[in-house]
Amino acid sequence: MVGFSTALLATVLASLAPMVPVSGGNALTLPAQRHAVRIDTGSGRPPTWLLTVQQEGAEGRGLSFFRSDDGGRTFRFAAAIQPDASHADRAEVLAVGRDVALVYSFEAPRLTASRRHDVYFQWWRYRPETHDWAPQPAVRVFDADDTTAYSRALLARDSRGRLWVQAFRLDSDGGSTAVLSVSTDGGASFQRQANLGRVKRRGGGRLLSLGSKLVFVYAMHDGFEPTRLRLRDDADPLDTWSAVRDAFSEGIYHGAALSAVADGRGGMHLVYKDESERLYHRHFNGSTFGPRTLLEGSRDWAMQAATTRIGDTLYVFYNTMREPNVSYEVRARVLKDGRFSEPVVLDSRRTYKGYPNALETLPEGTSEVPCFFGDAPDANSRGYVSRVSLAVPGGGGGDDAPPDEDEDAPGSEPQPGELLFGDTFPRTSSSSLGSDWKLSGLWLTDGRRAVSDLDNPNGDNLAFALPSRCDDCQVQARLQAFGADEAGLVVRAEADARYALVLLPQGRLQLRRYGGGGFIVLGETASGLAAPWEAATLSLSVWGAGPVRLSASVEGQVRLRVTDDDPAALTGEGYAGLATPIAGVWFDDFLVRALGTGP
Repeated sequence: MVGFSTALLATVLASLAPMVPVSGGNALTLPAQRHAVRIDTGSGRPPTWLLTVQQEGAEGRGLSFFRSDDGGRTFRFAAAIQPDASHADRAEVLAVGRDVALVYSFEAPRLTASRRHDVYFQWWRYRPETHDWAPQPAVRVFDADDTTAYSRALLARDSRGRLWVQAFRLDSDGGSTAVLSVSTDGGASFQRQANLGRVKRRGGGRLLSLGSKLVFVYAMHDGFEPTRLRLRDDADPLDTWSAVRDAFSEGIYHGAALSAVADGRGGMHLVYKDESERLYHRHFNGSTFGPRTLLEGSRDWAMQAATTRIGDTLYVFYNTMREPNVSYEVRARVLKDGRFSEPVVLDSRRTYKGYPNALETLPEGTSEVPCFFGDAPDANSRGYVSRVSLAVPGGGGGDDAPPDEDEDAPGSEPQPGELLFGDTFPRTSSSSLGSDWKLSGLWLTDGRRAVSDLDNPNGDNLAFALPSRCDDCQVQARLQAFGADEAGLVVRAEADARYALVLLPQGRLQLRRYGGGGFIVLGETASGLAAPWEAATLSLSVWGAGPVRLSASVEGQVRLRVTDDDPAALTGEGYAGLATPIAGVWFDDFLVRALGTGP
């Protein structure tokens, strides 16, 4: 079943694009859950993609929706789902027409009893008048107490519109019980069902609708036991499931190191890592699993897979280790006509590439298949959710089509939304931000942030990112000045000229143009922050040359727009960077992206 020509994969889209700051490379756990959906809202608009990300405090956020209207190439913050970053909830999402159904539950490497570890279901309803999604009140499905915990919640919708939620309950002896609940009233309430199974350690698995039946496969952490299986027909009474039986002889690593997708014919593709840490594929025909196919023979704790189906073709993405915890590749293989292609490398940079995730299905005619993954300097450092994609030979154009140009061709123009430079400052230095930065004043890094280190009343501490030289671009960073003095971002910086977005100690924002040894204020408004000493994410966009247009945002909300049509307007390219006249201001999650005709 292996070895057909790689011509199927001949066009690899080198569209690597860091998008969302996160606390670590494994931000897209749980591997078995689906974190993204694609929704066609009609009315001539391109499909919207929604991605759920647990940022664990990055940008001051917890579990949130991020939105894309360009085929998943760029994302922006859309809404908070569960904003308390101290409780690391993860979501599984399911598109139902133009609405989104989701469940969220706690997920972390360690699980202990806590009354906080509940499971919630929630609808996000589409609003045509504003072309966005609004949440309905969350419904608690499983309620933990001080002696137990629920985690790893999964969501399925059967052919009769019933919503099924499965999760694992931590028991007092360290084992796990697979619990189940169903809603027959569209998610308004849930009724507990008989437990589906139990394992001696922490459990994991997959609940999936195959069209007219549900399938549940499950296994456990650190135990060489078979993977188990249960089935039910949608036409049967609610409490009717098949007896527990072995799905296949080997276990699944941590029970949840898997990605599954219905094959559209009553069966399922399952890609999983077994307890020996090798990656396999099996097909389920609706009754039994077929033989396994080895997809990756190298072993590593972090290797995981993500799958997408288009028609009868299965796309498999996975990360492989080159150097433990610091250097990984993202690869892809394609199953077509019963055979797997040889692997193709999509990203070989020397970074830690954590758990991938992908859309469950895409429509026929799609031009590219994307994969999202955690991208960080090493397994213990903060980083970004990044994206790679694979071209579909013969795929059509439209909203999901990639640009015609080779994005990485020498001398080509940056594509709108393309990341020009990003830095989370994971280094430690008492006098530098690193070789990518040109500095004036004094700066240091503390392993997590860039920090100004000089009170400079006659000028600024300035830091320009050398790889960021651009004209139409957006700079973004999180900063905290503690209300002591001003701090902000700059673009189109050249010599002593630059545009700057400045957060003032009184809680005001200013847009300025510097040049000739001074500056003029182009616009001013309230920042919208509850207190001027709060940390905040600022964004400054500049585009155009006749006139120059600027847009300033705080926490994702546009606060100020200015048009600069003065003869002294800065119309050429320059650097993006950081600025403050005082010591002790910190900056983090620095990003510079290219713009098209506007932000």
